[in-house]
Amino acid sequence: MNLNASSNGTGDTQRLKNASSDVKQILKNETELDIIADLRKKLHRAKKEKLEITTKHNAELACYESQIAKLRSEVEKGEALRQSLEYDLAVARKEAGFGRRAAEERLAEEHRIQEKLYAQNSELQAKANEIEKAFQTSQQKWKEECRRFEHDLEERDNMIQNCNREYDLLMKEKSRLEKTLQEALEKHQQEKNEMESHIRETALEEFRLQAEQWEAERRELQFIVQEQDTAVQNMHKKVEKLETEHMDCSDLLQRQTSELEFSTQREERLRKEFEATTLRVRKLEENIEAERAAHLESKFNSEIIQLRIRDLEGALQVEKASQAEAVADLEMIKNEFKEVESAYEREKHKAQESLAKLNLLEREYFSKNKKLNEEIEEQKKVIIDLSKRLQYNEKSCNELQEELVMAKKHQAFLVETCENNVKELESILDSFTVSGQWTSGIHKDKDKPPSFSVVLETLRHTLTDYQNKLEDASNEEKACNELDSTKQKIDSHTKNIKELQDKLADVNKELSHLRTKCADREALISTLKVELQNVLHCWEKEKARAAQSESELQKISQAFHKDAEEKLTFLHTLYQHLVAGCVLIKQPEGMLDKFSWSELCAVLQENVDALIADLNRANEKISHLEYICKNKSDTMRELQQTQEDTFTKVAEQIKAQESCWHKQKKELELQYSELLLEVQKRAQTFQEIAEKNMEKLSHIEKSHEQLVLENSHFKKLLSQTQREQTSLLAACALMAGALYPLYSRSCALSTQRDFLQEQVNTFELFKLEIRTLAQALSTVEEKKQEEAKMKKKTFKGLIHIFRKGVIAILAANRLKILGQSCASLFTWMESFKEGIGMLVCSGEPKDKHKFPKHQKEQLRCLQALSWLTSSDLLAAIISSMAELQEVIGKTDPNSRICGHLLIGAAKNSFAKLMEKISLVMECIPLHSSRSITYVEKDSLVQRLAHGLHKVNTLALKYGLCGHVPIMKSTASLQKQIFGFTQRLHAAEVERRSLRLEVTEFKRSVNEMKKELDKAQGLQMQLNEFKQSKLITHEKFESACEELNNALLREQQAQMLLNEQAQQLQELNYRLELHSSEEADKNQTLGEAVKSLSEAKMELRRKDQSLRQLNRHLTQLEQDKRRLEENIHDAESALRMAAKDKECVANHMRAVENSLHK
Repeated sequence: MNLNASSNGTGDTQRLKNASSDVKQILKNETELDIIADLRKKLHRAKKEKLEITTKHNAELACYESQIAKLRSEVEKGEALRQSLEYDLAVARKEAGFGRRAAEERLAEEHRIQEKLYAQNSELQAKANEIEKAFQTSQQKWKEECRRFEHDLEERDNMIQNCNREYDLLMKEKSRLEKTLQEALEKHQQEKNEMESHIRETALEEFRLQAEQWEAERRELQFIVQEQDTAVQNMHKKVEKLETEHMDCSDLLQRQTSELEFSTQREERLRKEFEATTLRVRKLEENIEAERAAHLESKFNSEIIQLRIRDLEGALQVEKASQAEAVADLEMIKNEFKEVESAYEREKHKAQESLAKLNLLEREYFSKNKKLNEEIEEQKKVIIDLSKRLQYNEKSCNELQEELVMAKKHQAFLVETCENNVKELESILDSFTVSGQWTSGIHKDKDKPPSFSVVLETLRHTLTDYQNKLEDASNEEKACNELDSTKQKIDSHTKNIKELQDKLADVNKELSHLRTKCADREALISTLKVELQNVLHCWEKEKARAAQSESELQKISQAFHKDAEEKLTFLHTLYQHLVAGCVLIKQPEGMLDKFSWSELCAVLQENVDALIADLNRANEKISHLEYICKNKSDTMRELQQTQEDTFTKVAEQIKAQESCWHKQKKELELQYSELLLEVQKRAQTFQEIAEKNMEKLSHIEKSHEQLVLENSHFKKLLSQTQREQTSLLAACALMAGALYPLYSRSCALSTQRDFLQEQVNTFELFKLEIRTLAQALSTVEEKKQEEAKMKKKTFKGLIHIFRKGVIAILAANRLKILGQSCASLFTWMESFKEGIGMLVCSGEPKDKHKFPKHQKEQLRCLQALSWLTSSDLLAAIISSMAELQEVIGKTDPNSRICGHLLIGAAKNSFAKLMEKISLVMECIPLHSSRSITYVEKDSLVQRLAHGLHKVNTLALKYGLCGHVPIMKSTASLQKQIFGFTQRLHAAEVERRSLRLEVTEFKRSVNEMKKELDKAQGLQMQLNEFKQSKLITHEKFESACEELNNALLREQQAQMLLNEQAQQLQELNYRLELHSSEEADKNQTLGEAVKSLSEAKMELRRKDQSLRQLNRHLTQLEQDKRRLEENIHDAESALRMAAKDKECVANHMRAVENSLHK
């Protein structure tokens, strides 16, 4: 299209040239007017064609330009896509690099953790081995010690047995000596009695001492064994703890191994993800390369299009030439616009510079404000820190003082306890001093031979003295140990007091240091005040200087005005004189004679000219000086205003600082005054507390004495309560041992009773069934029974009426007795044993009163409370258990004799306890009324039983019995059963014969089927056969029916067997299917478990990726928010800058207006 258009354009130009030549020829010829008209028409046509061609050309140009614009937009879109893809690729590479680095770091961390865990595992295994070795060694030691102690115990038991044997021998010797003494010293009975008493006492004391020593040794051994048992238990506990720790460590190792496995799985997953990302990157690179190729193709196409565009531009240059003038005009307009823009940019630059200056000033102002605020905040922080330290020091002082008070109290208590212990030791020593009367009594009568009784008494007293001395020595050792412990405690308390005093000194030092700091701060404040005063003084001086300079300026201006006025007056006078022609000149002596009038005139003229010139110069100088003065006055005013503004600002700042400092000083003074007042108040309060504590100490001493008395009383009560507790425990143990077997027996009896009752019920039912069978089967005795029924009715009615009345009377009496003697609290029944209950009764008082019905429940509660808190029962239990407590206190668990003694004492105490409980609980019957009535003779129940027995015997004699005896009914049943068996035997014989007949009949039927032609003859024979056998038709039909029934039964049995076989086959098939289905299910379950685990892993990965994406999104959102905030801040800053710019422009306009004015 473009080439055609260009060829058309060239053709048109040639035609125009030809037309112009023709026109020239026509003009030359001037004759050919018609040709000229034709040519003019042709020109018009050519012009029209040219216009149409130009319009077409313009339309095509517009289309091509639109296509070019579209192609450029597509190219730009392709470049944008390429850039976005390159950006995505870079982001993906970065993410892959980050993921790779994170995976490598995780691998390194997991390897480190694995190494640490292996090291910990080895250490724990070593510890476990060491602990096992220690445990084995301790176990061996414990076994050896147990063996040694068992050997020692066996030796001690042997010693005790030997001592018992010696004691028996001594008792035998004593009995023998007693016999000899009885035979030899019948005359000296008194002396013998005294000797026997002394011997018994000494022997008993010796044996008691030996028994006490043995018991002490046994207790020590038991204590040692208990300690070793506790040690072994502790070792077991430690071993269990170590085992638990080992298990925990193993669990930790398992967890860590699972974590390592999970980390390996994560590594594999990350590797897979990395490979997937690499594949994606490759795909992206391939896509980018394809897009590059497409981009290159689009570039090639665009270059082709550009070449075409250049061709079009070559064609359009002609038209551009026509538009050049318009472009020149536009360029002129653009240049003017550029000048306007440059002016605008200059103004903008100036505004920016002014804004920059303003920003700098604002920054300086903000920085100064920040510095001042920081200094103020630092001072505030310092003050707060000082106040916190003061509070902390005060708290520490208070705590130390409280600890001192507590330590003093504890020290006073320890001193009091030490004094009390010393007093008690002194009293013990005074009470256990060895008396020398017996020794002095012995040494007085040295000449006389001492008697046997005196020797025994001296031996006894010496033994008691030695025993007292031993006890004194042991008590003194204990007291010494206690004194040492108390001294150690006192030393520790003194050390604590010294430490507290040192802490107090440190605290006081810190207080002094803080006070010095406060003094320094006050000095700083005073120096700042002085500096402030100096600044104010300098400011006043500068004010004075400014006032002086103003006064000097005024004086200078006044002097200048005076000079000017004098000069003006002189000139005016001179002018007047000159006008008047008389010059007021002081004629010097001899001067006027020398000069002539012309010379004088010339001189004056010269003088006047000079004066006029001087006057002009002076006027110029005056104007210049006035201008300078005005400028100076303006500058002075501006300086004064700026100085006043600065001074006012400084004064305001100083005043604000002074007010702040005054406030801070006042606050500090108030704080320190408050602190001093608080310290003084606390000192006063501590003094008052000390006085109160001294008073409290005196009260405490008094209360201590009272508490000692109360302690002794409580000790007695405690010993009594312990006795009561032990006796009650023993009684409860015995009662529990007696009660539970009885309860278990009652449970067993109740179960047996239920079983027997069931058997009795079944037996009675069986009896009734036998009687009914006998009555149903017996047909002979029916008439006799019908005759006896009338007699029975009358007889039975009277007996039943009498027995009902007697039973009602017995029940009423029993209920009355139960209501009078009922003292039951509750009945206990077990949940799993229904019907088995225990009645828990309470002992009632012997004197019973009749109360109304509404007071019975209250009386029952009071009776229960009095029974549960009865002192008589407690006294009975304690008195009955006294013997058993004595035996328990003296028993040795290893000796057999003590065991027999303990069992015997328990029997005796239990017997006493039951006797006393029976005395306390007299009102409650121990046996049921039924047993009492059966045991007692001539009771109403026994009389009724005897009368009933007699009546029954008479009724049997006369045949008026109510029930047929069971033996007769059983005999009749036996007879009937025997008859039935005979009948059954006969029926069985008949049945067999009938079976044989049936078989023969079947054979005959088969023959009848084979011989259908001879059916009638056979039927006749059969009829004859039937007549000959004399079998009735009914018996034959019944036999046939029985045979048919048997056949049906056999068929049914075969059908059932077939169905069962089929069912078995189906069951086997189902079992096989079930087993195969179970195997398939197990496989599917395994696969499902694997798929679930894989799905879980994938879900975890997806969750992690989602979490990472969420984190990335949150970060992007945060960045977006930050950018939005920054944009808002920038917009607000731009708005503020625009406002400031407007303000500055307005200010500049105002300044320019003022300058123009």
